[in-house]
Amino acid sequence: MSKVERRDFLKAAGMSAAALNAPAVLGAASAGPAPPEAAAATGYPKLCIITPYSPEKLRFAGSAGYEGVVVTPGPAFNSDLSDSQIDQILATARDANVRIVSIECMGGFNHVASNPDQRQKARADFVRCIEFAHRLGCKFVGTLSGGSRGQKVDDMVKLFAEAVNEQYLPVCEKLDMKIGWENYPAPFNFATVPAIWEKIFELVPNPRFGLEYDPSHFVRQYIDPVSTAWHFQSRIHAVHAKDTEIIQPVLQQVGIHGEGWWRYRIPGQGLVNWPAFLTVLLQAGFAGGIAVEHEDDFWDKPNTENQADFPQERKDGFILAHRFLSLYLPGRMS
Repeated sequence: MSKVERRDFLKAAGMSAAALNAPAVLGAASAGPAPPEAAAATGYPKLCIITPYSPEKLRFAGSAGYEGVVVTPGPAFNSDLSDSQIDQILATARDANVRIVSIECMGGFNHVASNPDQRQKARADFVRCIEFAHRLGCKFVGTLSGGSRGQKVDDMVKLFAEAVNEQYLPVCEKLDMKIGWENYPAPFNFATVPAIWEKIFELVPNPRFGLEYDPSHFVRQYIDPVSTAWHFQSRIHAVHAKDTEIIQPVLQQVGIHGEGWWRYRIPGQGLVNWPAFLTVLLQAGFAGGIAVEHEDDFWDKPNTENQADFPQERKDGFILAHRFLSLYLPGRMS
């Protein structure tokens, strides 16, 4: 189906559901579950969205039924904020009926940079991120492992473990925080596969240090995200909810080294086995944030990243992701 036809089909299905007294309209605030007060104290995972900070985006998250947000730093949200500014952010979150579950400190934090001065600056900045998250009432900070072309993996493993053991974990112990890195495959994020994780965790046994686990990144590497999650379940401290679609007709033409044969999707519209993956998390007692990372161009409008609020197309994607994931997670009734 074309993009327009597929959207029309889903909206028509929503109208049919409305006739049966089911919540349906994607853009309506009433489509999401009731406010999250009753579920706030549960030991279950918390559905969130990853977003830059703005009052409008927090209000949308609450209206769509999400319990929390995972916020990325920016001009209005960073470790330089005063106590009064942080109080205002927390008040905005309360008014929106969400809480800030964690923060993402990804870009510019090369924990294993080959240049010692750059490495030390990145590490000092990340310590400030941990302290910032603590001031917000968060218990987790996400990051990337760092890296650059030409560095040997074993050298980067040692540098990463050094940063965590000597500089990050003492702060985490003091503030009762956890940290972890995402498995996004890129030259600036070397620790993205299980074989490397084993080496790192051997050097850093402290359970406060773990993974910000994104199953979508394994699909395009032909690694099973479910069995990998099972193996590392005790070190999964946060989750990115994103899917990956493999476009077989293109793959057959260009091969895995070509382009255009895979794309990120919202949960449920790719190949991740979500019931099996979420079962691993539930059995492990995971109670952190499962944060929808919206990188699906099908449900989006280009060049709207800097707007105060999401465009309706992007909201539709978040709403559909919440509907899908809610099928497999315990929580409040709609």
